[in-house]
Amino acid sequence: MMNFSLRSFSVVCWFAGCLAISSTSHAHSPVDFLEVIRVKPTQVILHGVETKSRYDSERQESSLEGPGYFSRGVGAMKREVKSPRAYMNWFAIKDAKPQPKREVEVLDMVRGAASKRLKIGNEVFLISPSQRLTSGAPDEVPEGLDIYKAYEVHGGAAVGLKLEIASSLGSGKATVGKPVYLCMPTQEWHHDETFPVTHLKDCFVVYEIEEQPVTSTFNTIDQFGINELKASSIRWICVRAAFLRDLGK
Repeated sequence: MMNFSLRSFSVVCWFAGCLAISSTSHAHSPVDFLEVIRVKPTQVILHGVETKSRYDSERQESSLEGPGYFSRGVGAMKREVKSPRAYMNWFAIKDAKPQPKREVEVLDMVRGAASKRLKIGNEVFLISPSQRLTSGAPDEVPEGLDIYKAYEVHGGAAVGLKLEIASSLGSGKATVGKPVYLCMPTQEWHHDETFPVTHLKDCFVVYEIEEQPVTSTFNTIDQFGINELKASSIRWICVRAAFLRDLGK
């Protein structure tokens, strides 16, 4: 049961009446903010998929392990939590090839137009849409939610912006620190399923916040199956951003 394929996951979603990940183009990603929670899975998933982001010359095999983190949509900066709420599982990429450092320009809501440049390096995580299981049918997957690769950010300055976070597992308050990852949409092939990118220019900048301990246990289902996750702390916050351009290596 734990390692059924992405096709099986899609079939489960279809029978449950939820929205499958769509190739339809939408104006923006269906989530603005995500809090990122450190978790311990009941079953650690070791699995390979093929991926291709804008920084891959061709599709490549990625060996995944996890999930080590779980993210959930939250509200901030006077933006409500979007419905259906987005959930995503974070898998470490174990065999990532070294990448040259690249300078890019992205525009997000917490840094604004005055500070658009980031320097990124190696890919670290694959971030996969998931569903939270409570009772009855699983929660819906927001239409247009992509798969992402998280790339390290080097040398970014702390923002220092204080946020009120709506519907958080934590205290509901956070101070935005330095950027740690840039999450770029990624095409994925898993068994005989292909998942294209639907929002090529939409990305997420992941920021440090003061770590907040939490105690929560919940079940999720993603492309690798059902898993029970035990949360221990809130680590980061993801802010939706617009990718502007590459500035060169």
